[in-house]
Amino acid sequence: MDFLSLCQRMRQECGISGSGPTTVVGQSGNLQRIVDWVNTAWIDIQTTHQDWGWMRTSASFVTVSGQATYALGTGTGTTGVSVATFGMWNRDTFRNYTTSVGTNSEVFMDFIHYDTWRDSYMYGALRNTTTRPLQMSIAPDKSICLGPPPTNAYTITGDYYTAPLSMTADTDTPALPTQYQMAIIYRAMMSYGAYESAPEVYQRGDLEFGKLMRRMTADRIPETTWAGALA
Repeated sequence: MDFLSLCQRMRQECGISGSGPTTVVGQSGNLQRIVDWVNTAWIDIQTTHQDWGWMRTSASFVTVSGQATYALGTGTGTTGVSVATFGMWNRDTFRNYTTSVGTNSEVFMDFIHYDTWRDSYMYGALRNTTTRPLQMSIAPDKSICLGPPPTNAYTITGDYYTAPLSMTADTDTPALPTQYQMAIIYRAMMSYGAYESAPEVYQRGDLEFGKLMRRMTADRIPETTWAGALA
């Protein structure tokens, strides 16, 4: 369902009299509240977990010889990731290949903590030691830090999770898988029920929202893995 369809369905499920909305833009009164409740519900679902499966995407960028850090952004010498849509890095997904050779030269990269990276590669003469980067870290400002600094053009690839996104136009469609989109409506019903002192609407929304959230969490959150036995 798109944004407008979600708002119309939410009005029906709440038993709100009248019709519409016919658009999500330029509304007022009850219809504006419906639009706001639906959009807020979508934001709430996205912020429940930072690592929902549908929020994961990939990025790649080409290194600049001697440059060790790559800030968020889409120009040369940056990560290729828009600041506006960035949520958090998936730090265990990074790899690189020699750009001129192609993916047949690809290798995995190990994540190390920022202080370890700084002490290992940004100290004294080590700052000027360049070769193929085999480790990476994430700076406090979310820049990608490579170690050692690259001596050539390497293509770095890795995954990240997007930031929560609002819906603004009638045809905006949430990235939430279709089978779970009613969760947006049920969460919006809770807002309506609280605002209108309609406990029956709130309770139904709460019950159905909880069911769908449990299913989504089991289906769309990465499985927790346990480390191997200690030697």
